[in-house]
Amino acid sequence: MINTLEHIIPGIPVLEILRRLAGEKQKVYLVGGAIRDSLMQRLGHDLDFAVTGDGLQLARKTADQIGAAFYVMDAERQTARLIYHADGGRRWMLDFSVLRGSSIEQDLRARDFTINAIAIDLHATDKLIDPLNGAQDIIDRHLRICSSESFVDDPLRALRAVRLAAEFSLRMTPDTIQGLKKVVPMLEHVSVERQRDELFRILDGPQAAAGLRTGFMLGVFHSLLPELESLKGVGQSAPDIYDVFEHTLAFISELETLYSVLVEPYREEKSSSMVSGLAVMELGRYREQLAAHFGAVLNPDRTLRGLLLLAGLYHDIGKPAVRSVDPDGRVRFFDHETRGVETACKRFKALALSAIEVDRLTMLVQQHMRIHHLAHSAELISRKALYRYFRDLGEVGVDLVLFSLVDKLATYGVTITSDGWQQELHVCRQLLDAWYDRREEILQPARLINGSDLMQSLDLQPGPLVGILLEEIREAQAAGQVTTRTEALDFARERLATNQEG
Repeated sequence: MINTLEHIIPGIPVLEILRRLAGEKQKVYLVGGAIRDSLMQRLGHDLDFAVTGDGLQLARKTADQIGAAFYVMDAERQTARLIYHADGGRRWMLDFSVLRGSSIEQDLRARDFTINAIAIDLHATDKLIDPLNGAQDIIDRHLRICSSESFVDDPLRALRAVRLAAEFSLRMTPDTIQGLKKVVPMLEHVSVERQRDELFRILDGPQAAAGLRTGFMLGVFHSLLPELESLKGVGQSAPDIYDVFEHTLAFISELETLYSVLVEPYREEKSSSMVSGLAVMELGRYREQLAAHFGAVLNPDRTLRGLLLLAGLYHDIGKPAVRSVDPDGRVRFFDHETRGVETACKRFKALALSAIEVDRLTMLVQQHMRIHHLAHSAELISRKALYRYFRDLGEVGVDLVLFSLVDKLATYGVTITSDGWQQELHVCRQLLDAWYDRREEILQPARLINGSDLMQSLDLQPGPLVGILLEEIREAQAAGQVTTRTEALDFARERLATNQEG
């Protein structure tokens, strides 16, 4: 139920400004998502205005009045975007466009889905303009296209349908599903960037696993993520309980759940199961640090959580190529993480991700077995192994903690035991402890000597050997074997003598 427009747009002094700037002659309508979200009792962050007359001029004047950044999106169609930062840091996007057609009703009928085809006239705010009964579809939880041409007009709406159905728990109507399937082949003609952005809106949404499963079922990811089709039906041996494709979807679901348990604000009901309860007991003390870590922004249009989910989709992409079966029937995937790196990297680049995003996701795919190997090798991780782990991965090592735990859960599913889960958690706690509580002691010990000291004391010439010795000294420091300058030089002499004898 919408009470007032101020209820939809709290904290933005835009309504009276728009009414004053438009006057009586220019019509201004709030349309689409903001009204939909309000009817669903949700707080939105995007505002769409459809106007008559000069839309760019109205948008520019509004930006000047409220102190927002102004961008022309399409000069020919008079489409503009304002970005406004309200008190408290919340960012609002205000989009302005000229009416399509001769009336607001005609404009609404040309939109994508009925739940987005609702408007309010800013000069007559006491009623909804709802020619396609979108409000009733919201009540009935239906996702319905506005017309038989909705998908043909813009095939990207097939991806948007998947996202909206998942995000708002809606059921696509039969005509919507039928129309969607017809335009799936047309998606290959939609720009990668537009498809990528819609994919990340699914990944960043509250029901990513549901959206992905629906999307794969309807075929909307075939042109965007074609390699994932190869995972279907690739069988695995115990302890895996799923084939590779189902394991991948389980990975996404488990990541959503564990992220909410360990990173988002604590809620007791989220920790009621054995898995989540033990996770909170072992790692809950790092919630604040993890929230800060995963709140970091690599790209303003994508969250780190969404990027992790994308890496999760590709973490086992190398398995089909290396699958082998032992004489006893056991299925193996030797070195699949290395084999999959090239495929994953190509796809991440094809999605036009930034170089820093590609490097981070590629490292996750390449290293995703590392913590599993640590957990199997010893209960306690040596200081040297801790040092090497974060030397190789840096802050990505924190990503990998969550990544590895999720992979463990997706592998075992309901068959996981408390002992097996605690073993993985214990290793991950040691890693987080080293990163957050013992970084200077283990990971970044103060240098005791430099290259000049080594060359002078050991009569060495500049070259790679000096760097190798310095790194070995830092490893020895991390392990607690070297604590003074004298010990560092003695260690270097011993290493040099050993290398010369070899």
